[in-house]
Amino acid sequence: MTQQYSDDQLNAAVAAFAGGRVTYDEGARVTLPPAPETEPMVPLGVRVPPALAQRVRAAADQAGVPYSQLVREWIELGLTEMAGDLTVSVAVLRRAIAHAAQSGQAA
Repeated sequence: MTQQYSDDQLNAAVAAFAGGRVTYDEGARVTLPPAPETEPMVPLGVRVPPALAQRVRAAADQAGVPYSQLVREWIELGLTEMAGDLTVSVAVLRRAIAHAAQSGQAA
C-alpha cells in the first residue's frame, strides 16, 4: 500500500530539502523490494479484424483473465503443438480444455 501525502506535507518536504535541512543516514537499513516473479514482457503487435478481436475479448472475459494473457497462452499452446513439445504449464492446459469444452470442440 502506498502512503499518500497531503499538499502541505509535500510542500514542507520541498522547503526542507531546498533549505538544506534534510539529513541522510548512510547506515540506515534498507529493505529492497522483492524481485519480480515473472520475466519481463515485450509488446507484440498483431492486427486482427474487429469481429475477431471481440471474440478474443469475450473469451477472455468468460475465462476471467486479461485478453493479453489468454492470447499469450494460445500462442504458447500453438508453438508447443508445432514443435511437438509436450511441455506446457498446467494452467494453460486447463484453460485450453475448458475453452474447448465451452465452445463445443471437446472430443
